[in-house]
Amino acid sequence: MMLKKALLGTALVLGFHGLAAAGPVQDKAGEAETALEAGKGVDAITLLREALFEVWKEAPMAIQTATYVTAPADGYGIYTARDGNAFAANEPLLIYLEPVGFDWIQKDGLYTSLLTVDFDLTSPDGNVLAGQKGFGRFDFKSHVPNTEYMANLTLNVSGAPAGDYVLVLTVNDENGGGSAKVNMPFSIK
Repeated sequence: MMLKKALLGTALVLGFHGLAAAGPVQDKAGEAETALEAGKGVDAITLLREALFEVWKEAPMAIQTATYVTAPADGYGIYTARDGNAFAANEPLLIYLEPVGFDWIQKDGLYTSLLTVDFDLTSPDGNVLAGQKGFGRFDFKSHVPNTEYMANLTLNVSGAPAGDYVLVLTVNDENGGGSAKVNMPFSIK
């Protein structure tokens, strides 16, 4: 009931500004609320997932989470963030990413995604010191277009002198053509 009231309030506010128009997301949310009130929790969850897929398809590619970690993640959201961004000489950079808004393509009964990652290692003022296109490649197949998507990266910067740097990661959606960048400052002590 609370969801329906919130959606109704939003529709009324938008209506006063001439913007109210039901769309697939709002329709699915209303259907989910009705299903939940009828005691059909699984149906409500399915409908909200369908609404999320609608938002996902329209949202631009972005990096929701990018952090240095103490070890590769065991799964989506299952990671330990590193305390700080100072690394010892010859210590690899372990990175956890959560990209969103990329395209899934249906092929042979499965949804497939293909993301590649480029990196540039820059000085704090933006001078590119090193880089590589296609450094990471993530090719996933699933029965559903997953929205809980994560990637582990390991970058070896051995031989780099002590100092401050910025790791610039560009995640490319090879299916949809979009890309998203994230800047990750770090230092070598």
